Amino acid sequence: MNRTDLDLRLECVARGWTPQQRLHIGDVAWAFAQGDGSPVPDRVLTWGDPLEGFADVWLPSTVSVHLGSEMPARRVRACVAEILQVAPQATVEVSVQQVELVRALTARGFRRTDGPWFARMWRSLTDLSDLRAHRVPEGVRIRGVRRDELAQRVEIHRRCWAPAHIKRLLGLPVTGDESGSRYSADKHRAVIGTPPYREELDLVAEAADGSFVGFGLGWLDPRSGSVLFEPVGTAPSHASRGVARALCAEMLRVAHDLGATQAVVGPRGDDAYPVPRRLYEGLGMRAVGQVVSFSNSGPESPSVS
Repeated sequence: MNRTDLDLRLECVARGWTPQQRLHIGDVAWAFAQGDGSPVPDRVLTWGDPLEGFADVWLPSTVSVHLGSEMPARRVRACVAEILQVAPQATVEVSVQQVELVRALTARGFRRTDGPWFARMWRSLTDLSDLRAHRVPEGVRIRGVRRDELAQRVEIHRRCWAPAHIKRLLGLPVTGDESGSRYSADKHRAVIGTPPYREELDLVAEAADGSFVGFGLGWLDPRSGSVLFEPVGTAPSHASRGVARALCAEMLRVAHDLGATQAVVGPRGDDAYPVPRRLYEGLGMRAVGQVVSFSNSGPESPSVS
């Protein structure tokens, strides 16, 4: 995907955005910079001029799709049919609030799968008085990262998102053979180069010795006045001290000063990994939607709720 494709996707996702939508412009920018770790897709499908929808396909079966809310039902069905021509057996993440897409998939034999799902959480930024309760831990300072701190910024991301650390958080066995995080200086430069990036929303938590012990990246969509958290991390040595909550509280204040009126985030919603969801609930965010996986093969869940 080149810069022109990115601009088209950003416009497509921003048009008609709601908090229940699976993608925010921040998700699009983060994926473009390959911050989420996804490889380059094998196939890319696009619909409409101007762009109404798009899909990335990783063969043989993984599909990421966005269809604008203005797309009529018959067009949604046609898009699903085209996806199935490329990937006859597919797994697709879907916002259950996107009713026409759910109906089109269900009609083609897709069912919700068992396993992890994601909540769409939201809060208004009209009144931020509740954030005063979330104090910065002693010996820690929250501030914006500087451009000359690229190496330190990348290193704290790598520490927070090291595969072995994530396995521990998920309660999975750590073998000792895990590789390090693939986040790099080149990826962060790509993040900085995306149109939605705002230096004011790239925050770090700094310990008394000057080392970084956490970070949070926010993405502001001026059209909807929404800010997305993606991603946020705390170093293992500072876990459970309130660093992530202090980072997010400051991000909400900064985003509000930049014109944001609402905030969204998409943590795991299932009980297998409840910690991030509880963090955001503590910041006054509430679930307004679900993003689940639908598949036309394998085990299925009996219902969507």
